[in-house]
Amino acid sequence: MGASFYDPRDAALHELRPASPPCVGVALAAGAGARERAVAAALSDALTFLGLEPVAGREIVVGAEAPEPGAVWLKPAPLSGSVPDASGLIARGFAPADMNFYLRATHYRRPMAFSWEALVSARAERLRLAAIAREHAAVGQEPSASALAGYLHRLSEALRRDLDMPEAVACVRDGLRPGALSPGSRAALLQRTLALLRIDNV
Repeated sequence: MGASFYDPRDAALHELRPASPPCVGVALAAGAGARERAVAAALSDALTFLGLEPVAGREIVVGAEAPEPGAVWLKPAPLSGSVPDASGLIARGFAPADMNFYLRATHYRRPMAFSWEALVSARAERLRLAAIAREHAAVGQEPSASALAGYLHRLSEALRRDLDMPEAVACVRDGLRPGALSPGSRAALLQRTLALLRIDNV
C-alpha cells in the first residue's frame, strides 16, 4: 500500500505506490527554509513508520520550486514571522527539537506564522510526551493487540493521507487519555511513535 500526496501542479491527490521492495527518496529543493527542512524530516520519518523506506530511488521533492517531471512534489505553505535559527532558539532556552515538534504539529499545506508563545506550548507538550514515554519505558505488561491496532491504523491512515501529522499527533494524544489504553498498550504506542514525533530529543 502506498501513500497519497497533494500535487499543486494539478491540485489533486496522487497515490504513490513504490515498487517492491518499497523504496522512495526524499529530497530538498534548492533554497529550502526551516519549514521545508522540517517537512522533509517528518516525511522521512513517516515513510519509515509506514515501511516505505526512504532510500535513494523514486523521489519526493520538498520545496517551493516544482521538480522535474516524474517526481512527487510537496510544497509547504509559507512560514512567516521572524523565525529563529538554532543559536537563537538556544539563547531563549529552547532546543531545536522544540521547533521541530512545533513545525510538525501543523499540516504542511497550512500557512504558519511563527510565535514564541506557540513555541512555548509546543515545548511543553513535547516534554510532557517525553516524560510519559520515560515513565512507561520499564512497563512490563503486554499490550492489547486489538486495542493498539485501532490507534496504529488511524495513525498510519493519517500519514498515508497527505502527511497529516496533526492527526497523527492527535491520535497519540487520544491513546494517552486516562483509561483509553492499558499501561502496556500506552507503552507500545509511545515506543512506535517516538521517532515519528521526535519527542525523545531533549
